[in-house]
Amino acid sequence: MDQRPARVVMVCTGNICRSPAMHYLAQREWGDAAEVTSAGIFAEIGMDVPTPMRMSARRHGLDIPRHRPTQLDRRIIENADLVLVATQQHATWIEEEWNGVPAHAFGIKEAHALTEQAEPPMGASPRERLMNTAGALHMARVAEPVELRSLDDPWSLDQETYDRVMDEIVESLEAITAWARLADG
Repeated sequence: MDQRPARVVMVCTGNICRSPAMHYLAQREWGDAAEVTSAGIFAEIGMDVPTPMRMSARRHGLDIPRHRPTQLDRRIIENADLVLVATQQHATWIEEEWNGVPAHAFGIKEAHALTEQAEPPMGASPRERLMNTAGALHMARVAEPVELRSLDDPWSLDQETYDRVMDEIVESLEAITAWARLADG
């Protein structure tokens, strides 16, 4: 039986603000159940997470380590069990690369909204439930689609915008975590 952690990829544009915050928060919350990474559709290679994003993360007790942006490609999408994107632009990029909408890719806010109507994923452990999360969300999306609302890009904006975006990331990941019982041992 496959005992590897669920592979989760967080996606934004430059892989320096939203997706690293999603990445490190999910890794903290989901622990050994997940192998979380992040990537950008236009990765800002050589950059790191900006100070305002780090400050926003610290408000939630999250210290983001040094981060090296990764360029998103088809292989990363193919190898993931769950892909969470920040905006419709990222979903469209994946759809064009994939030649259709992959059943395991969702906007983070879309996934949050789907948890309100989807049956929780099956599984005896957080790892098993996380492995089944995309399937449960996809079934709900097929039955009753919800809008893929975008998570604003805070890059080079004021601290208040970074804080609001981080709050939205926390809210969405908390909803997914509770719905899939990912914090339960």
